[in-house]
Amino acid sequence: MILAGRDLISINDFSNEEIEAVLNLADEMSSALEKGKRLDLCQGKELYTIFYEPSTRTRSSFETAMHRLGGTVVSHAEAQVTSAVAKGESIADTVRVLERYADVIVMRHPLDGSTRLAAEHSSVPVISGGDGAHEHPTQTLLDLYTIRKEKGAIRGKSVALCGDLRHGRTVHSLAIGLARFGAEIICIAPPDFELPDHIRDTLKAYRCKLTEYESLEGVVDEGSLVLHQAETSSRRGGARVGSGGQEGFMSFLLENLDVLYFTRLQRERLPTGEIGDAAEESYRINRQLLEKSRDDALIMHPLPRTGELAYEVDHDKRAAYFRQAGYGVPVRMALIALLLGAVERRISEGQKKKIPKPAKDVCGVRCPNGRCVTNAECYATAKFCQVNPQLLRCYYCDWLVQVA
Repeated sequence: MILAGRDLISINDFSNEEIEAVLNLADEMSSALEKGKRLDLCQGKELYTIFYEPSTRTRSSFETAMHRLGGTVVSHAEAQVTSAVAKGESIADTVRVLERYADVIVMRHPLDGSTRLAAEHSSVPVISGGDGAHEHPTQTLLDLYTIRKEKGAIRGKSVALCGDLRHGRTVHSLAIGLARFGAEIICIAPPDFELPDHIRDTLKAYRCKLTEYESLEGVVDEGSLVLHQAETSSRRGGARVGSGGQEGFMSFLLENLDVLYFTRLQRERLPTGEIGDAAEESYRINRQLLEKSRDDALIMHPLPRTGELAYEVDHDKRAAYFRQAGYGVPVRMALIALLLGAVERRISEGQKKKIPKPAKDVCGVRCPNGRCVTNAECYATAKFCQVNPQLLRCYYCDWLVQVA
């Protein structure tokens, strides 16, 4: 099995072995770039980036990656106002046109599941540059690459995800990727900004050790509230962290946490007035908090930042977020080269990730997620995967639906 011609919409579209193939090739790409070598692997190929939402790092690194592979780029920024979508053109019609111009398409769109819908109507590979509050799989590839490169491995590492975990698509993909590669996950988020249930259920399926806190200060202070702690499954409880059994876990966080991964509040996805002062203050890191972390901890952030990451942290050797952004070029070079068949990495059929097929004969059921693409594009038919006899999962946005 090779990766040529495939789409990447969710991190679960690739098996662990396929992800490792991308990361290993990224190492080769990075080494070649450092030596000043030309990599004309994609000469004569065209990359088309169409972004309906703002982007600095994702779009720029994809375009830089294609140029460094010897290919060409057509870039369509602010597509919501500069493309025919402003005249009412559908996602399906847009990609049917773009496939005539490009060999691979990178799309960012505000609707959850929109890039999956685009891929269904495209004959060339579609890569998600982020779809709504759903996923951002290529960010996860470079995040995993960063951890592996700077910490030597992913398995067994303790990673704290801090911030808006409900609306932040980067952490949705990353949490799944970390769980699949054997990391321990600690989530730190204000009330109502915790991981969505469908992500938590996915982590449970991977038997991930997961613990959730309300605030970063809460991890430091005795008496903080643990929202959820489990090896494989548990209901959110009201267990208090006191001087008993959780004291050792608090000490572990301060002294042994390998990675602190911060995200900003996703203001563009929140109703006006929903953000309170508590949410703003609950996961801000500064020099004082950093002093309580281990000396070789890694501070990561997908950027852009707002108030959650003090500028004084930038000069600390543990601050990896600008290096992290730089790794996006070799990682995306590797991904483009593999999807276009410019480089082959053979994966056995038995190791290929099996994508759940939509359940059949699910009539009259709509996705309850108001941001799901199936509730916005009139031709899009809702599809669901069967979780159990009473539970369906939206094929596009992964929201769960209870059925009688």
